[in-house]
Amino acid sequence: MTQAPVRVDPRRTHEVCIARQGIHDLVGRPVGHELLFRPTASSTVSGVRPGIDDDEATATVISATLGEFGVSDVAGDGLLFVNVPRSFVVGSLPVALEPDRVVLEVLERVPADEEVLAGVRALREQGFAIALDDYVPGDHRAPLLELCDYVKVDIEDLGDRLADFAAELREQWPDVTLIAERVETEADLEAAHAAGFDLFQGWFFRRPVVLTRPALAHHALVAGRLLIRLGDPQVSFRVVARLTAADPSIALKVLRVVNSAAGAGRPVRNLHQALVLLGRERFRAMLILEILVTAGHHDDELPLRSLARTRAAELLAPGAPLEASTEELVRIVSELLRVPVSELDPALHRARPSAEALGACDVLAAYLQAVDVDTTPAIGAPFTALDVSHAYLTGVKEARALLATVFSPVERPDGWDD
Repeated sequence: MTQAPVRVDPRRTHEVCIARQGIHDLVGRPVGHELLFRPTASSTVSGVRPGIDDDEATATVISATLGEFGVSDVAGDGLLFVNVPRSFVVGSLPVALEPDRVVLEVLERVPADEEVLAGVRALREQGFAIALDDYVPGDHRAPLLELCDYVKVDIEDLGDRLADFAAELREQWPDVTLIAERVETEADLEAAHAAGFDLFQGWFFRRPVVLTRPALAHHALVAGRLLIRLGDPQVSFRVVARLTAADPSIALKVLRVVNSAAGAGRPVRNLHQALVLLGRERFRAMLILEILVTAGHHDDELPLRSLARTRAAELLAPGAPLEASTEELVRIVSELLRVPVSELDPALHRARPSAEALGACDVLAAYLQAVDVDTTPAIGAPFTALDVSHAYLTGVKEARALLATVFSPVERPDGWDD
């Protein structure tokens, strides 16, 4: 069924890029991947520069991993290494990733002060493994060694001192896994192995691979309002879900994160259930990073139309309202990204919606398409054109009431805030 399209505004869409490079054992098997920031698909280096600092680079990598790619897509069954600057170590910015299989690499510019030591201990208690990136002799981060699982050494920096330095580390910290970085040749690999390194990373195995995907920008005011609502424990998940439905970008990220984590388990079928499973704190962490790395658009048509359509789908599928509104959200995302729903579903790990949910969205699509070209809609039983028109107009009315509380500093009650 052809859907009356959402008008595509280029400010709503952008390309998300990250790179990954494998970390290998001696025989070349990848045991994990390091994620690397890339500002564009054609970039060959990190591109961290004035205007894009370590905080934004890390936030971009984490946000893209959660929202556009998924941990399993970029890490497979192995470990995922992510660089973290001081703000992420001490908790000023949230890591947002689940700790399972994630190794946080403390950057060389992070001082080993008391706040950082406390932050690393807290991250370990949460279940994250810790690595020291680019460790060198006399490194100021030596106090962190007792808290580390991995130490990464750039072998080019050490030259003839490589074996002695590795032996010193091995003697003092026998349980730490040593990773040789910048292994460019077979001779580099042999030297690092002879020096006692356990794992290896560099162009000898593979150059970093840049991954790109189209993404939707969030609506700036809706995202900010969601952050405020999430900070209030009295606000129910029902209200949070309704406001999330106003922003297809944020809703899509929630569904991807939760269903990716579900793995082989039963996929989540609706947005409300996904938000409950995600939890307030993790959702809040995701939003903070999203707002940090993406400016967001201010096109108010999209939240209004998204809310109206999802609410109409609910009203047309009284036996499966949440499933119907989620299906309608996926269709909106499909239109915005110009990607068929069939191509979105594998990334969402979504089970096929029920016949009732699909029927409600199909009849709504027929109605909106007819309205868009000013023709009489062909509506089949058990629906009538009047039923669908009433549902959509009700959706528009309730959407305007809800969005009045988003775009205005004054709270106004509405029928969805019960």
